[in-house]
Amino acid sequence: MEEFERLTDEHHSRDCRRRCGRICVRCLDRIDGALRALLDLYRESDQALAPGGPVLRERVSGSRATVGIVLDEQALALRTRTVEVMALWACLVVDERTGTRPADRRLGALVRFLRRQLPWLAGHPAGPDFDEELAELLGDLRALLGPGPVRRFALGPCTRPECAGTLYGVLPADGGDRVPSHVACDDGHALPPRQWLLVADRMREAA
Repeated sequence: MEEFERLTDEHHSRDCRRRCGRICVRCLDRIDGALRALLDLYRESDQALAPGGPVLRERVSGSRATVGIVLDEQALALRTRTVEVMALWACLVVDERTGTRPADRRLGALVRFLRRQLPWLAGHPAGPDFDEELAELLGDLRALLGPGPVRRFALGPCTRPECAGTLYGVLPADGGDRVPSHVACDDGHALPPRQWLLVADRMREAA
C-alpha cells in the first residue's frame, strides 16, 4: 500500500496493476470516461461517411489548417477497427465469465457491456492491455475528427418505434455552436441531418 500511494496522479493502469495486483479506482474512472468518449466520437464520425454532410471540426494536416470532412475511407476503416477491437474484448469477457454477454455487436451495446465489466477487468492480467488499446483508438478518432471537447444533451426517446434508447445531440463544449455535430441514440441509431426537424423543438430547448 505504501508503494501505491507514491504513484502520481498521472500514472498508468499498468503501474497500479504491477504494484497492487489490479487496476486502481482512479484508473477505472479514467477508463470509464474513455469508453464514453469513444462512443461519442464514433457517433460523430458518422458524418464523415456522408460526402457533403455537415462540417465536423477544424483539422490540422502538416502545416496547413483545413476545415471539412475527412476521407470517407479513413473514417470507415477506423470505425470498423473500433467495433472489432471492442468486440474482441467483449469476447474475452464472455469466454471467461459464464452467463454474461452484450446485447449485440453494435458499438453502443459493446461499450455499455464493457463499462459494466470494468471491476472484473481491473483484476484481469490483460486489463492494462485493454486500457492501452482503448487509448489508442480514442487517439486515432480524435486525430481523425480534429481537436475540440464535446458535450452531450438528451433529446428524449429515439425516433425508431422499435428502439427504447435515448436520443442525444452533441455540441462543442465551449458553447459557441448551437447546431449539433450529430444526433444519435445510445443504441447506436444515428439520426441523419435531413430528419433533425423531427426533434427540432427538443434541440432548441436543450441548446
